[in-house]
Amino acid sequence: MSASDSRRVPREQIDSVVKALYVAADRLDWEHLPASTRTGYYDDWIGDAEIGGVLTRYMSSENARSWIKDGPMKEYGRARLGTGRYAKFGAMPGPAPQLLVTHALGNAATVIAGSVGVKPLHCIASTDKGATYIAWDAARNLRYLVWAAISHLADHPLHAAHIIIMESLESPTTHSDKLRHKRIAERCSINITYYRAAPPRRRTGGEP
Repeated sequence: MSASDSRRVPREQIDSVVKALYVAADRLDWEHLPASTRTGYYDDWIGDAEIGGVLTRYMSSENARSWIKDGPMKEYGRARLGTGRYAKFGAMPGPAPQLLVTHALGNAATVIAGSVGVKPLHCIASTDKGATYIAWDAARNLRYLVWAAISHLADHPLHAAHIIIMESLESPTTHSDKLRHKRIAERCSINITYYRAAPPRRRTGGEP
């Protein structure tokens, strides 16, 4: 969607479209769909009255499809964890950084104030052994987590690094994937653990 396109769409209608997209994505378990399968759903959404039916009042179907893919759906993973540009349309806020730090490093570990960031979601934790960079996301984004951890270690050689793979009851990480993740993590001198989050509770229209 171009800047001129976006200005033509009333804000309340953009909001309704993003809400409809995220409800549909939750139902499809979007985070675990292969890219080839996702392509078909982008086309389906253009034909959906609550999504494409709204957007194509103000732009072409091609532009609407591009906006869906490169806008809300590019941010879906972060929104589902309660952060990013479209966080208010995603699930209720995900696990707090301190909860994840405790899960990965133990009760004595604490999040260093001001260290929480996004792209990927991360923070720095303090333990009796020093500082640890922690990043978390779904397994499909492992390469980004690994790169972020390596980049941090390159600039902070005295720190440790830890990746947390977020999974769900419906889509747990397979044993074979865990073995491969372990090999990658060991190769890069990174620790890795898994956190099975509760099913996301979607915000209702009356919630902030």
